[in-house]
Amino acid sequence: MDEVEARQVRAGRNQALFREVNERVRSLSAAWPAAGEVDFVCECANEDCARPLSLDLGQYEAVRADPTTFVVAPGHVYPDVEEVVREEPAFVVVRKMGAARPIAESSAPRRPTG
Repeated sequence: MDEVEARQVRAGRNQALFREVNERVRSLSAAWPAAGEVDFVCECANEDCARPLSLDLGQYEAVRADPTTFVVAPGHVYPDVEEVVREEPAFVVVRKMGAARPIAESSAPRRPTG
C-alpha cells in the first residue's frame, strides 16, 4: 500500500467514525424534534477536529442519502481523499475517492433495503 492509499484508508476510517457519531445525534434530534438546525460534528479527515456544524435534518438526510458523502467544515476538505460535491456557507459536502470509498460504503450505518 503506497502512502496516498494509506492516507485514504486512515481518512475513510476516521470519517466513518464521525458519521456514526452524527447518526446518533440525528436519532436523538428525531426523538425530540427541535425547530431549526441541529449541531453535528465535522466529518473531516482530521482526527482531532470536533468542530460543530449546524444543519437542519433535511440537509443532513441529503448527505446520508449517499454512503460515500460526508459533511465537513469549510476549509476542512482533503483533496487527496475526497472531492467537493456541494458548498454551502456553513458546510461542505464531500465524496470519498480511492481507497477511502470502499471504507465509506462498507461502514455506512444505513444499508439499502431490497
